[in-house]
Amino acid sequence: MKGKGFTLVELLVALLTLGILFLAASEVTTRFLQTRAQLDTKAGLQGKLRRIVEVFTQDLRSAAFGGIGSIPYPSGAQGISFVLIEGGAGYPVRPHDSGNNESFKRAAEAKIVALVANRDQLGIQDGDQVLLVNGAGQATVLSVTRVNPVGQNLWHVVHPGCGNTIDYTPNTLLFRARTLGFRFDPQAGTLFARYGTGGEVPVAFNLTNFQIDYVYEGSGTLKINPPVYAWKNPQGSPPVQTGGLVLRRLVLSLEAEGQGRGRPQRISYSSAVELPRTGSYDIQELLPCQ
Repeated sequence: MKGKGFTLVELLVALLTLGILFLAASEVTTRFLQTRAQLDTKAGLQGKLRRIVEVFTQDLRSAAFGGIGSIPYPSGAQGISFVLIEGGAGYPVRPHDSGNNESFKRAAEAKIVALVANRDQLGIQDGDQVLLVNGAGQATVLSVTRVNPVGQNLWHVVHPGCGNTIDYTPNTLLFRARTLGFRFDPQAGTLFARYGTGGEVPVAFNLTNFQIDYVYEGSGTLKINPPVYAWKNPQGSPPVQTGGLVLRRLVLSLEAEGQGRGRPQRISYSSAVELPRTGSYDIQELLPCQ
């Protein structure tokens, strides 16, 4: 007896059922791939932003005595400058004379005490930057052109064209240092950095936002970006203290956008960093040299 085969109707029904199952499976697969691509894009963006924040906060935690400055860039909502100590302990600075005058502020050289045999051991070379800090919390960055021994463990650190800028006080110190600044170009979506006296270099691309918020605290009060400074159009550096509040930390917020299977994906990342404070040489004013 011969077996009974499929009828045409049964075959069409089977093919239709198979097609429906195939379409359903394809839709599930497509949705899975789209979701996976979107998740991969978001993970990539988040990793990128996290690495930027890690580099930024690591440098900021090393900022000399918590000082925020204006060289190479003014500090505000989309840019910041500070100083990194590159040598060890600072060298004691000697006054120019015992008179009550501004000869120290105007002088284009600083006299330091250093128990070293030669300039190589001193660690300050022509072209270096140095940080001069006094006991009142005033500081400035100077560019060195020459270092001369003057005998009796004294050295002249010469920086022509710019005075010491700050007053001499007991416990004034000089450190080998380097300025570091970041600025964001919103039109290009690029974050730039400038190290020391070198040129500007891009460090991050395709950002949609870069924002720095300045957090002040004191006596149970907290204020973010108090209206005592032009945060969005800075011309210098923000105050360390205002209205009984002290600048304690910065909050960095970044945004980036990418494409996940043709769909734009935007992600943000934020992190707070405490400004380093020592209690003895905390910088109250980081002044541009003049």
